[in-house]
Amino acid sequence: MTGPRRSTLALSALAPGLLFLAVFFVLPVLMLVQISTWTFEPGALMRPGFTPAHYVAFLTDPFYLRKLALTARVALVVTCITLVLSLPLAYWLVRARFAGKGLVLGLVLSPLLTNFVVLVFAWIVLMGDNGAINQTLKAVGLPALKLLYSETGVVIALVHISIPYALIPLIAAVSQVGDDLEAAAMSLGASPWRAFFAVVLPLCGPGLGAAAFVTASIVLSGFAFALFVGGDSVLIVPLLIWQQVSKTLNWPLAAAMSVASLGIMLAMLALGMWLARLLGRRIAA
Repeated sequence: MTGPRRSTLALSALAPGLLFLAVFFVLPVLMLVQISTWTFEPGALMRPGFTPAHYVAFLTDPFYLRKLALTARVALVVTCITLVLSLPLAYWLVRARFAGKGLVLGLVLSPLLTNFVVLVFAWIVLMGDNGAINQTLKAVGLPALKLLYSETGVVIALVHISIPYALIPLIAAVSQVGDDLEAAAMSLGASPWRAFFAVVLPLCGPGLGAAAFVTASIVLSGFAFALFVGGDSVLIVPLLIWQQVSKTLNWPLAAAMSVASLGIMLAMLALGMWLARLLGRRIAA
């Protein structure tokens, strides 16, 4: 098969997916950008026009800046914890050979089959002042922890729901790294840890980037966890957007918050991937 024909077939295969992505992602984002520049009019939601006032308000107001910093901190912590827990698990699931691996994989991915509302209320029951976690701590003589309506509780809940989503690209990335590469590194004197960090980790860079993107997206869209597990004490940007849409009805400001948050998240991920590649090169050297 010639090169041009192969390219045509590849584009034909990608066309349905690209069309779906354009209609249901790119077009809505462009509409969101347009709405973010419209004027807010009480009683009429918004009026077509052009004003950068909503971006200025969101990116200069001290209150919004504090909540933006809180959101960035939660997203960073959740992403780091999720990647640290998910990569070794993905490596073990790919490399291990035992009869019950399918069952373990099913249990790990089971949160994907559970409704978000069920997961939220399950964490409320577990993290409450008299919940299962604190009851267990009291039973062994340890002090109770303030988990519900706290940043720690929100981080735990978001990490729990993020791990299955992060595992999917990480398992695919680890599967592409052959055992022979690690064996070759160890035959040259590298320890198993050195082979993992110098060979496996750099080659899993694209998978780590995809997992980080998915995890950060969950943080920016998981307002239900912040609302019910964090409450008013963990007022992150998704909650602010929800308040602007449903309570104050300031849709242009909500759109500006969404667009600005998406841009900041993409910038953070780009920086993180660049730092990861730099660290991988130094470790390999």
